[in-house]
Amino acid sequence: MRLSRELVVVAVLLVVIGALARTSAGRFVLPLVALGVAASLGYLLLKTPAYPRTAIGPRTRILESSPSDGAATCVECTAPATTVRHYVREWVVVGVPVVLLDDGRNPVCDDHRN
Repeated sequence: MRLSRELVVVAVLLVVIGALARTSAGRFVLPLVALGVAASLGYLLLKTPAYPRTAIGPRTRILESSPSDGAATCVECTAPATTVRHYVREWVVVGVPVVLLDDGRNPVCDDHRN
């Protein structure tokens, strides 16, 4: 469902760009759009990648930290949690997260850590 919506947006953008290319305004606007895309890609390539540079599409990262409060309990067995796992699902382009799709946290104890 989400992919079909994105394909429709891409198709509409291509139709608008095609229609714009046939007008005299397109000679001014299209080079600016191309320059903006090139600058955005350059910015993405200069950022430190969170994933390998070959990663494109949805990816998930899990970050672990110690719980900030002592009242956190394990989601599996209700024992005191020793680790909090933060999961982040992101849309990635050339290894750089572009869009946050989902995130959350799960406190776990040592028994359920692996």
